[in-house]
Amino acid sequence: MEEPILLPAEPLTALPAYPTLKESWGAFGWLFLISLVLSGGAFALTGGRVGTYSLGRLVGTALASELAIVATIWWVRRRAGSLRWPGIAWQGPWEKWQLYALLPVLVLAQDALLSVVSLLHLPSPNDKAYQEIARYPALMLGFGCIAAPVLEEIFFRGILLKGLLRNYRPAVAIGQSALLFGLMHMSPAQSIATALMGALSGWLYYRTGSLRLCIGLHMLNNLLAFNGMRHPKLAGSHNILDVVSPGVYVALLVVAAAALGSIIWWLHRTLPPAPSATPDENGDIAVAQISPSY
Repeated sequence: MEEPILLPAEPLTALPAYPTLKESWGAFGWLFLISLVLSGGAFALTGGRVGTYSLGRLVGTALASELAIVATIWWVRRRAGSLRWPGIAWQGPWEKWQLYALLPVLVLAQDALLSVVSLLHLPSPNDKAYQEIARYPALMLGFGCIAAPVLEEIFFRGILLKGLLRNYRPAVAIGQSALLFGLMHMSPAQSIATALMGALSGWLYYRTGSLRLCIGLHMLNNLLAFNGMRHPKLAGSHNILDVVSPGVYVALLVVAAAALGSIIWWLHRTLPPAPSATPDENGDIAVAQISPSY
């Protein structure tokens, strides 16, 4: 009886977590494309002229934006496959009640510092639409303060950032996620502000691994922003100096910077990076080992 011939073992190929930097741009491209298609459809169905904001058009546009994120999440899930999908973790390993108690302070400090962007007098074409949404409390809460924060955080932090953190250094991963988050808003003034917000949310996710904390931060931020738009004096101002004197504003910035810096320092000292968002010693995490097909 002949001895069986033993073939050499096939080499194993390590797959990076989804997404890589290139794939994150591809996912963003799909989000942008789907948003254009759905928003264009909503615009055509609700009628009217460019620059008009009826309730029907506001609802249609908001619904199109959220459906675009849902469709993109479905697409990236299929694109990643079961082997590379990083999974979505709602709760982080270091969650404490103190972190949730600090969220209002984080939001107030963040928004105070981001008000500096208004001094640049950059174009902000979306402001009128947001001010119109703020006129309808149900629309503001349902879409602006619940649906948008939940879906955007799932996509940008729960999926994109989680995968990027497993493949790259934290600064690269957080920076890429924040950049894409800013570009999504397609407005010079708002893109800068939301990119900086995304950097803070990304760092918070990196340290805690908690998507719920990021959603809470986003919800509180949007609630504060929309309520500010409902205030006649704030809605009609071009920058923060139309509302407060320069001396008061400088003092406000100092207090906000001290508060934000203290919270970041405390989290840095007390919380190690979340295990689910930490690459190995080589800078990569292989989420699967598979044999190549021939």
